Amino acid sequence: MRTYIKVILVIFSAAVTALSFYTAGFLAWLSVAFFFVALYESRRLLERLAYGFLFGMIFFAGVTYWFTYYTFGLWIPIVMILSMFPAAMGLAFHFICKIRWPFLQIVLALAVWMAIEFFRCRTFMAFPWGMLAYTQYAYVPLLQITKITGVYGLSAAMVLCNLCAAYTFFAWRKNRKLVFRYLALALSVAIGLLLWGSITIQAFRQDNGPQQKSLNVALVQTNIAFDEKFQEDPQVLIPQPYSADRYFRPDTDLVVFAETVLWGSIEQERNQTFSRWAQKTARREDLYFFLGQIIWDEQENYYNAAVLYSPQFEIIGRYNKIHPLPFAEYMPYPEILGFLRFLNIASQNITPDRDFDRIYYPQKGFIGTNICFESTLPVISRTFRQKGADILFVLTDTAGFRDSIASWHHVIFSVFRAVENQTYVVHSSNKGVSAVISPLGEIMLASELGTRDVFYQTVYFSSQKSVYAKIGNLFITILFAASFLYLAAYLLVGRLVKKL
Repeated sequence: MRTYIKVILVIFSAAVTALSFYTAGFLAWLSVAFFFVALYESRRLLERLAYGFLFGMIFFAGVTYWFTYYTFGLWIPIVMILSMFPAAMGLAFHFICKIRWPFLQIVLALAVWMAIEFFRCRTFMAFPWGMLAYTQYAYVPLLQITKITGVYGLSAAMVLCNLCAAYTFFAWRKNRKLVFRYLALALSVAIGLLLWGSITIQAFRQDNGPQQKSLNVALVQTNIAFDEKFQEDPQVLIPQPYSADRYFRPDTDLVVFAETVLWGSIEQERNQTFSRWAQKTARREDLYFFLGQIIWDEQENYYNAAVLYSPQFEIIGRYNKIHPLPFAEYMPYPEILGFLRFLNIASQNITPDRDFDRIYYPQKGFIGTNICFESTLPVISRTFRQKGADILFVLTDTAGFRDSIASWHHVIFSVFRAVENQTYVVHSSNKGVSAVISPLGEIMLASELGTRDVFYQTVYFSSQKSVYAKIGNLFITILFAASFLYLAAYLLVGRLVKKL
């Protein structure tokens, strides 16, 4: 295959795969196959590395273009760093192609791809944007497998189908015959996921009875910019009244504000206008308030916190962000990563906390909180669920990304956290999109981006955990173990053949 054809295949594959994150998510079940074809048809290591890097540059530029709304200068180095992951895939594929068993090649390529996706969701440098599974948020039956495997299981199924499509082409190109065994495997996986998902949805609807404890929430979408939020008197946070004598609907239990709506404690002088309104409203309408705040201690440790207030406006629960966004909220390991200070745009270093502090809502259950970026990391929501959280809340502020699709992508992460953990997720955003998601991944409420309003929805507490919440990433462990054993069998057979 000529070089220019392989380059075209890589560019086409990366562009269509990136497009699937915005529309027509089904394309991702086949689009990556063209990238694998280009890798397979290459022969030299450097060529495969180059194709992997090219795929990464185009793909991640398409998936993260919205970052330019925040800062253009850092977008290019971020895309280049992320492009090293597909380049690593090209490197691994060079050695995988030396194996004679096609199915072992498929299994190893799948394992390498999933290892890369798994690694991108771990460590303090985690950046999960671009995982294939997130293209499927609109196909509710397909999402149900994540109750067992997490988001990685759906990604693995999609990569497997792409590999099977590519190997069908390889077999045809070699023998000029259409080999159906790879297509049969791909179709079996896709149809099996759809059927199993449909069955589990019906079972959930039948078993999910009225025994759960309900909560009527009001999501206040303030739609304010950063400079307005931290002004001397944050009265811009106060919403329009629901009626002449009430600020919120009569059946409301909890009022939710987004991430960092207040700078400092509620008692500070600069917050007095909002504080007086909130205390008066909470007492008069018998409401709990859940607020995102920046709070600091006497040692000047700054925390990105979520605080629950009672109707008497006493603090009854608080969670401090565990995973601030590196280089945007704090400079990680400055003594080691000092050479990356040019990437640091944090105006204030947020201190990472270490405790997964659940917040108890009286007579209802425990709340697990994700603040902004944390909802993109499956391990945080799962840990909260494992520790006894009965519902998940996400408080976020994407005002810095203005009218880009980043806010909607953030909601997609919450869709997967809801299904993975079989729990309701309340997603409160300053600028939008604010949303409420059911344990099936159905978006029950979604606000308009850039609007100022209050949105109402009923959610439920539930202690019934999913398989994934209980066992974690066992699927990934099994995949890696099976790949290792398959490779060991291949090497053993090769040694025996040489002896004979």
